Amino acid sequence: MTTKVALFLAHALAMENEAADRYDELADSMEVHHNLEVAELFRQMAKFSRLHGASVAARAAGHDLPKLKSWQYRWNTPEPPEVGTPGGTHYMMTAWHALDFALDNEKRGHRFYADEAAGSDDAEVRALAAEMAEEEREHVVELEKWIARTPKPDIDWADDPDEALVAD
Repeated sequence: MTTKVALFLAHALAMENEAADRYDELADSMEVHHNLEVAELFRQMAKFSRLHGASVAARAAGHDLPKLKSWQYRWNTPEPPEVGTPGGTHYMMTAWHALDFALDNEKRGHRFYADEAAGSDDAEVRALAAEMAEEEREHVVELEKWIARTPKPDIDWADDPDEALVAD
């Protein structure tokens, strides 16, 4: 029998692991486009997501987590909250954009945990979710500080003087 705690932890672990995988994919894409500064930022975000995932996995020790199918996850978003919105990146994005993208992800992660803490009828889930919501809030604060230290891009940041031409 799957407990409410195990179900919650399965969601948390999936969210963190999927976020790490997506950041790695974004880093790979940025490397292909020679946007190495942003690739490195996405690699750092993947590392942070894996560290948070390891923390969730440690909390899950001793629980029999369910193996959920993709349609069984209860996200309020099309993808796990910390994965990012489709189309939220651009091959010429700057460090500021990458940090802003990560900030939005962390805010959605915080909202997910805060909603679970407020809405669960299980005391252990409420406590775990509140603790994780606080961790996500700390991530939000750190990213906001990082963004404040990062130069905001010029208005024409996406202008590409050497756009690829495709012949029919």
